[in-house]
Amino acid sequence: MMEFEPIKTVDIDTLKGILIYCMQNYTKDIRLADLERDLHISRYYISHIFSSKLKMGFNDYINSLRVSEATRKLAHGVKSISDIAFSTGFNSLRSFNRAFSKFTGITPSEYRKNN
Repeated sequence: MMEFEPIKTVDIDTLKGILIYCMQNYTKDIRLADLERDLHISRYYISHIFSSKLKMGFNDYINSLRVSEATRKLAHGVKSISDIAFSTGFNSLRSFNRAFSKFTGITPSEYRKNN
């Protein structure tokens, strides 16, 4: 005799709303408090959703979106690395370089050179 836990569509709908919000706002200075205010969901619940469903924290997810966009711009554009860093939502070149290396394993200049 097994007892199954029903799938919570509330979690799926909440996650979908959170991800859409992040996709629309990742280039801004976005914080959990912004999602809490705009989506009317507790920041603690949002944090729980990220860790349980996506297996990563909110900041790592936002940075992954930013790095993904940065890789596209580095490969297909002529903008400077610092322009790309700031246009994708990073507040400093140092944080951009750190996040970029974390997600890609190489620096932005190495990425541009290889692509």
